[in-house]
Amino acid sequence: MKKEDPFIGITCDVQIPKQGPSAYELLCDHRYPASVRRAGGYPVLLPIARRETVIRRYLDGIDGLIIVGGDDVHPKLYGEEPRDGTGTVFVPRLRFERSLYRGARRRDLPILGICYGMQLINVLEGGSLFQDIRRDAQSPRDHQDKARPNHPVRIEKGTRLRKILGRASISVHSDHHQAVSRVAPGFHPVAFAPDGIIEAIEADSDRLLAVQWHPERTLDSDASRRLFRSFIRTCRRR
Repeated sequence: MKKEDPFIGITCDVQIPKQGPSAYELLCDHRYPASVRRAGGYPVLLPIARRETVIRRYLDGIDGLIIVGGDDVHPKLYGEEPRDGTGTVFVPRLRFERSLYRGARRRDLPILGICYGMQLINVLEGGSLFQDIRRDAQSPRDHQDKARPNHPVRIEKGTRLRKILGRASISVHSDHHQAVSRVAPGFHPVAFAPDGIIEAIEADSDRLLAVQWHPERTLDSDASRRLFRSFIRTCRRR
């Protein structure tokens, strides 16, 4: 580890076994920390915590935060009741990441949201989601198609993401059935799938970017390398 390597906090996904939610297991796809390490950061996994003092200690020790993929964001957070098709919502993770995110924002830490992470950020900042894009957004594409997980994404001209990636379109790996509907105040939609689904949002500040796809699943692509390297550079500047 180089002295200047920033410490990057990475949240964990949750698996609920047959015994029920009280016996939940924390999961982290190894490609998240691998992506951070390749980009020059030092990955630190952040288990779910309830106490604010613990969350503050987490934030004291990191230079940037990545909120990873997962299940669904509770619709009540954006003023809706769950409808048919809404999947698992694990409240302890939701509460933890809400506190973690708000603390990171107060400290002006760089934040990267991935898939569920993008959806959660949008909701916490005042936006809303399509609970199921096939039904609510009339999307002709299955964004959870295991046989064809890759699809093109168009990057808007003049955006920070376009500058980071250096191109107008890329191929991405996606796996989601919810998506951003109303973009949160202070954020801008900056990338779109061919069916019109919002694939990335960025804030007015350069400290916050979120993508709907999974860049960690395409470790060797130029676009994924650029995205993680840009995030680590931002973390070094804090």
